[in-house]
Amino acid sequence: MSKYTLLKDKYDSPRISGELLDCSMPMSFDSYSVCGYSCAYCFSYFQRSINQNKENYFAKKVKVASIDKFKRMFTDPDKFGGNFKELIKDRITLQWGGLSDPFCLVEQDLKLGLEFLKFLKEIEYPVCFSSKSDLLIKPEGKEYLKLFEGSKNWSYKASIITLDAEKAKKIEAGCPSPQDRLKVLKTLSDMGIWTILRLRPFIYGLSNLDYEELIKQAAEAGIKAMSTEFFCLEIRNINVGKANYDLLSKVVGFDIVQFYKNLSTGIGYLRLNYEFKAPYFNRMKELCDQYGVNFHVSDAHGKDKGCSGSCCGLPQDESISKFSHCQFTNALHIAKITGKVHWSDIAKNGEYLKNHFYEINGLTSLGKNGKGEYYTNMNMFEIMRNIWNNPNTAKSPYKYFGGVLYPVGTDANNDVIYEYRPKN
Repeated sequence: MSKYTLLKDKYDSPRISGELLDCSMPMSFDSYSVCGYSCAYCFSYFQRSINQNKENYFAKKVKVASIDKFKRMFTDPDKFGGNFKELIKDRITLQWGGLSDPFCLVEQDLKLGLEFLKFLKEIEYPVCFSSKSDLLIKPEGKEYLKLFEGSKNWSYKASIITLDAEKAKKIEAGCPSPQDRLKVLKTLSDMGIWTILRLRPFIYGLSNLDYEELIKQAAEAGIKAMSTEFFCLEIRNINVGKANYDLLSKVVGFDIVQFYKNLSTGIGYLRLNYEFKAPYFNRMKELCDQYGVNFHVSDAHGKDKGCSGSCCGLPQDESISKFSHCQFTNALHIAKITGKVHWSDIAKNGEYLKNHFYEINGLTSLGKNGKGEYYTNMNMFEIMRNIWNNPNTAKSPYKYFGGVLYPVGTDANNDVIYEYRPKN
């Protein structure tokens, strides 16, 4: 008997990522509305704990995505693709595991995600999985693992933030050990799958204690890339997250909320300042270069230290699968190579944004434009261009990346030109 209550209503997925402005894989998919793991640092927890479906989320009442709708979208995108039509037709990689883990305890119980996996294998659609699971190396996971055989445009990110199994068990409730997750990476790497160590979130007081050994062991497991980002603390729902923050504080040995208040300059969503994080980014890159591993940074600060326009770990040459090039991470990558970047350098890849994405996921409330007005009645191409051309807005390439893209003028179309000014 299942320990999860399966609701009749279907889960609305895929979705467009709320990180669309700098995300290389904006089409994000979750087979379930909840995750079987209960990680104390989970950003999804903080999002879902304040939305209208929070009661179902906390009670582990599960909605599953519609396989019939999913199949129609991908077999006839012109008719059924909706906001995803151009992304599907252009075969932009599907990110599976945005808010829930694709192979977590829910899947191991209900097994409803397997049909999605079989379909994606059948149509040979590019997928990037993000998981903490060890299902693929379990006897009951053989059917799942077999689908990875020969899937050269599939990639797999294993989230591991420490090698300390005891501490990981405390803050990653329900998850397999870091050692078992490394075994998954080894198994898939040996099969020829592009594997990625997802050292996210990097939590000071925990991850810094053994990250060098973690990268070494992941390299020995055959990873091709790693992606990292420091933990960000959501202060706006501090009451909802108090138990989680208390647990994290106990594990790291200090008051993590106060620590972030002391070392962050923002309000609401707190990021540690660049000067604190930079030595770790630099050392990680050194190690990746030493082991022949591609280095990527998903953190807004230090993202220019990554080696492609995909901060999640896909290579720029698209030898594995294609990602969206009309986004600010790719603009940063272009600027690293040429010294400067123009809006037109990425806009030529943004046709799919022009007719879609009104009011999706709150994206039109990203902030205020240069005139102090909220973005309304604009498609995402227009919003992105507006943000590009207003450097002092929080999400602009200048502000968001911490000044490494610096506005130096405008071109003939009155679009801002950004110059690359790296930090140490």
